[in-house]
Amino acid sequence: MNNPLVSIVIPVYNGADYLKETIESALAQTYERVEVIVVNDGSTDGGATAEIARSFGNRIRYFEKPNGGVSTALNLGIEKMRGDWFSWLSHDDLYTADKIKTQVQHLEKLGDQAEHHILSCGTKLIDESGRPIHRPRRQPKGMYTSEDMFDYLLLEACLSGCALLIPKQALKRVGGFPTSYRYIQDWVCFTDLALEGYHFKMTTEPHEKTRIHAKQQTKKIANLAPIETARFFEQLLIRLDAINSETTPQIKTVFKAIYRSTEPEVRDELIRRFDGNRHLNWVDQKILLVSSFIYHRLLTLYRGMMNLRYR
Repeated sequence: MNNPLVSIVIPVYNGADYLKETIESALAQTYERVEVIVVNDGSTDGGATAEIARSFGNRIRYFEKPNGGVSTALNLGIEKMRGDWFSWLSHDDLYTADKIKTQVQHLEKLGDQAEHHILSCGTKLIDESGRPIHRPRRQPKGMYTSEDMFDYLLLEACLSGCALLIPKQALKRVGGFPTSYRYIQDWVCFTDLALEGYHFKMTTEPHEKTRIHAKQQTKKIANLAPIETARFFEQLLIRLDAINSETTPQIKTVFKAIYRSTEPEVRDELIRRFDGNRHLNWVDQKILLVSSFIYHRLLTLYRGMMNLRYR
């Protein structure tokens, strides 16, 4: 794979506060074969976002659309991109100058297998002024098969979407980012990619900076998280035919994730509807109940400490 064109897609909604700095970080890439696409998802800030984007002239490709959520903006970017590789950059986040160059070097090492892989780099957290935020976080490293990544996504954590480099054809294969989800669309998309057999190469070199600030759109719709998570698990169990199939590692993983990530009433309903008692024995369920209880208590404690420190 020699010097592939990489498309950096920046979806933005009312992003005048940080968009200029974000676009500049995309244009500052040391890898030359890059195009930068900005998709304005129907901003309602009196033209401020549009003015910033247009100020870059033909250094970027700029598109506007009616508001429909980040998935619709990303999908328009995917439709318009000329590159074979997709890199998502949120309008308030930043890339280091060698983000794309380093990931392309990793692609080259994969040779003919590159198009079957998704790459991820390390991330750092910054505040509204760009100052580092120090939070203990586990960042995965190494090669993950599609099966390994399915387990990781459901039982450990989602990936940082802006840290990834994804083959365009992989996104086309899964239908892009799902528009029926507005909060967990990245998690759903990456799980779909794992189910389609794509492998993941994870590095911890910190080439992406995620900004934490009060105006983040995800904070405004955080109440959707438990609703969408329950619906996602339901759709996964239907897709895996949990009612009729013999127990598979993937079905077992979904039920484990249900214990970890849903409220008791949602958990009990999904187990009843999809015959969870057949896929998890009594001992498994007791262990999951205890581990889930401990996990949620530790998570609540961690979030409380971080909110207190960075409020």
